Amino acid sequence: MGGIQSEAKTMINWFIDKDNKVPLYLQLKDQIKYYISTGVIQDNHQLPGVNKLARDLSINFETVRKAYKELEKEGLISMQRAKGTFATLHKAAPTREVPLTGELSPMVGLRTAVRRLLETGKNADQIRALLDRAFEEATSERARQLVIFTECNQLQVHEISRFLEDYLKLKVDAVLLKDLKDELQRILKGEKKLKAIVTTGFHVNDVREIIGAFPVDIHILITNMSPETRRQIEAFGKGAGFGFICRDEDSIQLYKELLKAELGSDLKLSTSYLGNESEVESVLSSVDVLLVTPPVYKTLKKRAPIQLPVFNVFDRVDPMSLRLLRDRLQEE
Repeated sequence: MGGIQSEAKTMINWFIDKDNKVPLYLQLKDQIKYYISTGVIQDNHQLPGVNKLARDLSINFETVRKAYKELEKEGLISMQRAKGTFATLHKAAPTREVPLTGELSPMVGLRTAVRRLLETGKNADQIRALLDRAFEEATSERARQLVIFTECNQLQVHEISRFLEDYLKLKVDAVLLKDLKDELQRILKGEKKLKAIVTTGFHVNDVREIIGAFPVDIHILITNMSPETRRQIEAFGKGAGFGFICRDEDSIQLYKELLKAELGSDLKLSTSYLGNESEVESVLSSVDVLLVTPPVYKTLKKRAPIQLPVFNVFDRVDPMSLRLLRDRLQEE
């Protein structure tokens, strides 16, 4: 297995397992998508050059190019001649230019509007009536605005949707990825105005394929391990036996290496995926701590022995990601 660390500030551990049956370009592609989804690679982050990454990992440069090209087709990165390769995570409305004159605040804007109305000859009662009407129209418009949060599993769809609704002060519909196309058709026939679709980096390309030419912005929300969960896991010590179970067989090696990079290379980790019943039972009966991904958390929480601690390794919405989402939605 080849492995290198990128610049210290990013703490990206690039690795390739040449003994794994998963094609090397897919390993690299999935690795980049993981780092995007957990916030290590953020919007406009520059990725290593094709030749440099190929040399560092001791693989053919065409392998890196193929991974990059597929990610570019999915809209996650942009390969710019003579400049480099950059993450392009958000399909969002462009930021508007704001004149840098005077104090920028709601009260300044209101005072300016009232002053201009006075200059046209309107009296106080007429201005109050106009302000009341503007308020009613704005609140009515906001009430019709809708944000969709979509993911492949019930746990994240419902928990994150409720969290976003409270944080954004907007109506947020929880929609499973498999139901997104039907939901978009219903919105087209109704009075609601779809402001944006929010998803995690794991499914942004799936969402882009589903919406096609539907005129809506897509925003990425980053999920990762909360500090509290990390503290609880680390409290068990390196001597504990850890298990990890995810939904897909092809994801196991990627998660295994990344969990070891995050929690320590000497982590004793048994792994399996949900469809392998015999291995799942072996993991559940032999480990001291179980780590899982959100799609399998509820299932394994029910199946695990009552004394076995079970941790979702993506149990937090990244605060910086939240602020970025709020700012982008306010710009639109």
